[in-house]
Amino acid sequence: MSNLVLNLSKPGEAAPKLSLNLNKGEEFKVRLSWDGNTDLDLHALVTVNTGSGAKASSLGDILSTYNVERVLEGGVKAGTLALAADKTFSVHGGALVHSPDARDGSLAGDDEYVTVKPRLLTMPAAGHLEIPLLAMIHPQASGKTFKHVENARVIIENSAGQPLLDVGLSSQFGAFVGVQMGSIVVDGNGASFIGVGVGFNTDFNGVLGHFS
Repeated sequence: MSNLVLNLSKPGEAAPKLSLNLNKGEEFKVRLSWDGNTDLDLHALVTVNTGSGAKASSLGDILSTYNVERVLEGGVKAGTLALAADKTFSVHGGALVHSPDARDGSLAGDDEYVTVKPRLLTMPAAGHLEIPLLAMIHPQASGKTFKHVENARVIIENSAGQPLLDVGLSSQFGAFVGVQMGSIVVDGNGASFIGVGVGFNTDFNGVLGHFS
């Protein structure tokens, strides 16, 4: 298929480690927090892996603020996901839900979060589902990497609130503008989290090219 590409504008402007949670009712929460004026974003993809890598098949598989329906300067329409009344947005019938987009790190606690309910996803005819989880700096923060962002941190928890990953982006991925923290893998046995820890120095469309 052709590469998936999103408009990256907003309105107005390590070694893999397997964390087993083979429970068909398991849920996950991805929490992103930081301090200061830099705009960070969480992204998640619903992909299928048949042995040749995780691939998304449509824009409806992309949980990203860049994929929310909106009107840009000049009346240009972008995005495919409806924004709910509470400013959240979701894919696959609420299997993945994103918190309201935060433009800075001013909130107490989590600035952005994503919840994942694998049981709401439909299994593919072949292969397994894989949900890559990404944190990135919005491109308008030109020249900034995570080392320029104060206290940027991602915590991934299971439904019992147990941390599967707790990583300081500012210190551990300071040279990068984006990172794939890991993936949630869903197969016939249930759901599990795999830590990845791969850094990127490209925009979200550049990262998206790896999964399309």
